[in-house]
Amino acid sequence: MRRKLLLLGGIGALATLLLVAVNIAYRVEFNSLSRSLDDQVGDQMAGLAEALAASIQPELIAGTVGEQFQPDMYLRLRNLTRSYAAANRLVSVSVLDTLWQDPFADQPDSLGRLVFSLLDRDGQWALMSGLSWTSPTYRWGDFYYRSAAAPIVDTADGRTIGIVRLEADASYFGVLSDLQHLAWWVHVSSGVLTLLLVGLFAWYTRKTLAWEEQLMHSEKLIGLGRLAATIAHEVKNPLGIIKATAQRLERVDDAGKKAELLRFIPDEVDRLNRILGGYLRLGSPSVSHPVPFPIEEELPQWMEKSFGQDARTRGRWRMEIEPTGPILASPDTPKQVLINLVNNAFDASPPEQLIEVRWGPAGHKHGRLTVADRGPGVRKKDRKRVFEPFYTTKAMGSGLGLYAVKMMVEQDAGRVCVEDNPGGGAVFVVEWPLVQGAGNPRSTES
Repeated sequence: MRRKLLLLGGIGALATLLLVAVNIAYRVEFNSLSRSLDDQVGDQMAGLAEALAASIQPELIAGTVGEQFQPDMYLRLRNLTRSYAAANRLVSVSVLDTLWQDPFADQPDSLGRLVFSLLDRDGQWALMSGLSWTSPTYRWGDFYYRSAAAPIVDTADGRTIGIVRLEADASYFGVLSDLQHLAWWVHVSSGVLTLLLVGLFAWYTRKTLAWEEQLMHSEKLIGLGRLAATIAHEVKNPLGIIKATAQRLERVDDAGKKAELLRFIPDEVDRLNRILGGYLRLGSPSVSHPVPFPIEEELPQWMEKSFGQDARTRGRWRMEIEPTGPILASPDTPKQVLINLVNNAFDASPPEQLIEVRWGPAGHKHGRLTVADRGPGVRKKDRKRVFEPFYTTKAMGSGLGLYAVKMMVEQDAGRVCVEDNPGGGAVFVVEWPLVQGAGNPRSTES
């Protein structure tokens, strides 16, 4: 579940980064488009202004202002500017003299004085120096405009005798402005959406963790129920023997027979103590006291005593031992681990199959015990879970056997795992630290 939450968190983070990246890319593209259009319009208008300035003859300028004013010159210049404006779809075309005056300022379609007032000192110096000039985009009411100006030069002496000023509609900048406002709203909306997504994910995470906690609590209760059922099942047998013995004692008069029966009661009580003590050890950490232990000498005896006489297991196991020297382990741990693993192997294997037990070195520092069965094996995804408490695939299993094995081995600084058996089934591997080096192999069969 936590992996799924991490995956969802990663997806949410990527989605957030994607929204931010899209917004940034949109902003960059918008600014780039705006600058490109602005530059193109400026270059185009500067070219138009320079072309018109080059076509105006100096006598037209002289005949429209001052004492040399001639009406026909005035009309020619006015018609020239108006036709040029109409031909190039310009809002207005003005001609300014060297005193920065517009001879057509009284005309209703002229904004010459307003536009010229927008000229900064750099623009004025550029024009007086014989260079063209373009204004930034400006707004008048609800409309956007762009101006350009070029000097009218007297070819005879190179003096600037007038200035051509053009003004064009730049309403597309209004569209860009609207797009900019729209982009701002997109940024705000995506930010709000991102916050909502983060909030939703946080809420979902809290809910999921709460559900997971409830599920774990339920699993613990189920595990406790299994444990109680297992303890009841194991305690029932000694109690039944004690009850049956007590009932027989009531009917037996022979003193010798009574004494023989009475011996069963302490034995079964001790058995109960061992059962309950084993379960108590599972629930509380114990202190390990590893000592040098001659496991290779004890293994054959344990197998013979525990499984060599039982009809269910006699003749169904094979053992190979390669001497390694003593191991470092608690004295009771190796026997309990061996019996537990071998019992599991017998439960998993068909009756006609052999159980293989091997002991030998695992490098120079560890000895290895392997118990191989011929059962269905353990799936890879379950190989860690088999050592968890209350995990079992048996109908009557408690799910505590392998957990106890893992706990006891790791308390002695050992390790345990499960692998595939090449011949089919599973191999449980236990390793303990060695005290000294290895010996020679020998084999025992039953």
